[in-house]
Amino acid sequence: MRRFLVAGLGVVASLISLALIINDYRSIIDVFELAEPTGSFGIYFRLGGLAAGLAVILVTVCLLLPGSQSAFRSGFAVVAFIPYLLAAIAALPCFVSSRPGALCGVGLVVVSYLSIPVVIAAAIAFIATAQRRAVKMAGLAGALAFAGFAAAAQALLAPADPEQCRKLSEVTKRSNCLKVLAGRRRDEDICRAIEFRTTRFRCLHEIALDKGQAQLCEEIRDDAPIKVYESPAVLFRDTCFQNMAYALHDHSQCEKIEASQLRASCEAGVP
Repeated sequence: MRRFLVAGLGVVASLISLALIINDYRSIIDVFELAEPTGSFGIYFRLGGLAAGLAVILVTVCLLLPGSQSAFRSGFAVVAFIPYLLAAIAALPCFVSSRPGALCGVGLVVVSYLSIPVVIAAAIAFIATAQRRAVKMAGLAGALAFAGFAAAAQALLAPADPEQCRKLSEVTKRSNCLKVLAGRRRDEDICRAIEFRTTRFRCLHEIALDKGQAQLCEEIRDDAPIKVYESPAVLFRDTCFQNMAYALHDHSQCEKIEASQLRASCEAGVP
């Protein structure tokens, strides 16, 4: 009876994980196309979530195999399944309310983010302690297949030049793709082609620090009026000069900061 309960739990968890994978499909592609704006968070959250979801499905399939009642340690399976049930509960506010708030999905993101290593570790322990050699081989094959998929997707989807980034339909995706490509190539010219102003500023900031070229901070300016809800370019420029001063141990960079308090902090902090 216990096996059937755990297997039932696994079926529910697998359906939830499959729904999350399907819902997240476009964002997973964005990771490989360099269009995921959240950077390392996105890589961990999207690819880690995909790996965890597939691991849950594999564990469930193993539990449903004929004669598997004594072949596995079901405790590891339960540990792998529970986070997906919690994720479904966390997502309920987005569905039960007629007017869900803008933050209704935060609980789902937090639970999913924290549970990724737990689910993967539990699935590995489940496969590693299995009594059937075929199951262990299937687990190893699944891990290699996932690594192969990631490598193939990277080779096929990752842009090799700025023109490929410009083919993306959304401005935020185009801008982030160019920013990542600029960082990999250490090329400020690519930064200058970024449409989204804050992404362009951050790109110039990072290249300036990477290459030790403070003059790139001077380029953090707006050539046209900005929206009332946007932050002035001077805020980004001042931060760039401050970080350059720290990186180069150069007090002269502090003198270029317009905000008096930040300039004083910079002068006091540079050795």
